Order: sequence, then structure tokens, then C-alpha cells
Amino acid sequence: MEVKKFTLITGASRGIGRAFAFECASRGMHLLLVALPDDGLEETKNQIHLRFKVDIIILTLDLRDVGAVRGLYDYCVSQEIMVNMLINNAGVGRAGRFEHLPQQLYLDMLHLNIRALTLLTQSFLPMLKENTPAYILNMSSMEANFPLPYKSVYTGTKNFVYAFSLALREELVSSNVMVSVLCPGPVLTNADGLKRINSMGSRAKMIMLMPEEVAKIGISKLIRGQGMVVPGKINWALTKFMKVLPTNLKMKLLEKLFRTYRDMDS
Repeated sequence: MEVKKFTLITGASRGIGRAFAFECASRGMHLLLVALPDDGLEETKNQIHLRFKVDIIILTLDLRDVGAVRGLYDYCVSQEIMVNMLINNAGVGRAGRFEHLPQQLYLDMLHLNIRALTLLTQSFLPMLKENTPAYILNMSSMEANFPLPYKSVYTGTKNFVYAFSLALREELVSSNVMVSVLCPGPVLTNADGLKRINSMGSRAKMIMLMPEEVAKIGISKLIRGQGMVVPGKINWALTKFMKVLPTNLKMKLLEKLFRTYRDMDS
């Protein structure tokens, strides 16, 4: 009897994570969806079941908690859930002057964006190697390429995800485990994101994508083996352009462009 294999998606109840769940279900993938308690996970499961005939397991969990990742892995082992695709989507971010944002927010960013992602990847890697072809998709950001003033810690965490993913990809090149890093630009996911997009005016709206577009591109490129994925032709061009600018000039330009974030903490 063929063993069912599951796609594990964190932060799966809303935004891009929810879009990933629908996109993967449309491709016939069975799902293990993880999100915070009381975050709409049951509703997401029910809506997917109305459209697609796939198995869905949901688990409410705060990945910032010490031991949460180990608990998730142990749950999969005890329930004989075989994971062959890991989508590290859960993350948190906020804009504002560095000294004005609360320390707990920075701890949440570090714990969720970096620690949980790293531990999930290491914990599930042996299982992925046993269920090849297997895939890891890590959620970074277009901003990983730009040290953004007024988003210093967030862009720092996303730069880690970007570097970690590409380095791990090379380590696993002969293992039949594919690693990709997804670096979207502005995505309309929630009210806070809409506020940031509106603050940037027409230039942000010009490159904005919807979660469903990002998810479709991300999964397609992952399966095709692309290492870094920047959805949207304009976003890809901007990323390449910013990389060739002299650092001093780039930083002055970025401060000017993102100065509108300066007072979002007030």
C-alpha cells in the first residue's frame, strides 16, 4: 500500500500560508497545516475540503514557544505522518524606528523568522530524505536584498533566511531534496500590510501581488528546481538593479524611499 505523503505548511490559516494550502491542495497534495490557536485554521480546512479531495490534518501551535518544533516533529512521528514538502511560511514583521518598537516584538521576529524555521528544517530533513523527491520552501522577502531603514530587524531576519536557504541548497544538491527561497515584494495579506502599502503610494501598488499569485509562482518554481524565486517581473528587475548600486548610494536611496515607515510606531 502506498504511503501518503504530506505537505507541512506553517502559518497556514491566512495570507500567503492559506494561499499555499489551496495551491498545494489543487495539485493533489495532502496537507498538514499549522497555525496559531484561534486563527481560522478549522475554517481554512473546511473551505479546502469543499473544493479538493485531499487529506488535511490541522494543528494549532505557537512556534515561538520553546519545544514547539520538537513537539510538532514528535507528533508527526507518533502519527506516522510522512512529510515530503516543508513550507516554512510563518513569520512576523513590523515597520518603525528601531528604538521605538517593543523588545518582545524583536524577540518574536528572531524566534519565529529564524529559530523556528531553522529548527523545523533540521528536524524534518531526515524525514524528507527518506521521502524523496522532497522539497523545502523558505519564505524570505524581496527586502532580504535591501537593508531597509525602519525595518532593520525584519530585513535582517529575512536576509538570514535568504542566505541560509541558498547555502543549504548547495549542501543538499546531491540528496534529491530541493531547497528554494521565496522573496516576494509587497503582498496584500492583512490590514497592517495594506497600511504599509498605502503609505508607499502608487510605487508599492505597482509591484503588489495577491497571496494566490505568490503561492502559485512559489510552488511552481520550487517543483521546477529554481533556487531563488522573486515573483513579478518588475520585482525581479528591481532586485537585480539594487544589487549593482554602490552601497552608500543604495542606503541613502532606501532611507528616502522608506522614510514613510518612520512614524508607523507612533
